[in-house]
Amino acid sequence: MIPIRHSPAKTANRQLKKATAKAGETNSQWLARAQATSGVLLLGGSSLEHFRIRVAQSHLRGDLLPSFWSLAGILRDGKTFLSVPLAPPRDISAVPPNNGVQVCRLADYDDPRRFPNIAVLQFPADRDPLRLVSESGGAERDTLELIRHQRSIIDLPALILPWLGYVWGVGRYGNPLLESQGLPSAAFVETVFGLAGIELTPGLTAAASCPEAIWQAAKWWHKFYQKDDAPTGSAASKPPSGVYVTRQPAAAVVELSAD
Repeated sequence: MIPIRHSPAKTANRQLKKATAKAGETNSQWLARAQATSGVLLLGGSSLEHFRIRVAQSHLRGDLLPSFWSLAGILRDGKTFLSVPLAPPRDISAVPPNNGVQVCRLADYDDPRRFPNIAVLQFPADRDPLRLVSESGGAERDTLELIRHQRSIIDLPALILPWLGYVWGVGRYGNPLLESQGLPSAAFVETVFGLAGIELTPGLTAAASCPEAIWQAAKWWHKFYQKDDAPTGSAASKPPSGVYVTRQPAAAVVELSAD
């Protein structure tokens, strides 16, 4: 089992709203209707890869059921998000110099059959997590470039390899979460927010970042983000908020034709 702490909250976060998806609506259309252009993006896929990732996270749930989610990212606008998917870019040589980080097109994740579950979460912050104030003179630095070019902060390719081994069923590769090896996409998101002073997985006692842990933080650790002495209306006085839709609550593989 993965060492986790249980939230003291008795009720789920009411600022996390379950939405509906219209018949035939794509994920981009759903995001546009939800007016979501920033925040933490969670996706839950139905391919074999995403099915195995969803099942791997069952150890973080009290009911041991698969997670709704298999990919995490940071929305930049209505068309792109930043993430570290296991699928390599067109040129695999681009992985090392970019620390595995990719600018992903929402259009590639638009099909609700391939990605039936989607959520956008807002964690209270005093500043944009993608902007980092330097220690020297208050000048802003780009957090994305910092992570891309300093693998000493977090070595994301080192996480990609064991997850590929697990997903592909290679040799003796088991569930990486049980070895405290987080899913690269979630580890990236958690690192970005961590550099901005925002803890995304307060329930974890091990370095097992994953979409389910981020989801549990938004759903059950809402009081953790609310400081009693914070001024009313400030970021520190607000719980996380978000909207989500789960077209496929129970993880399953959906076989789709090549076309």
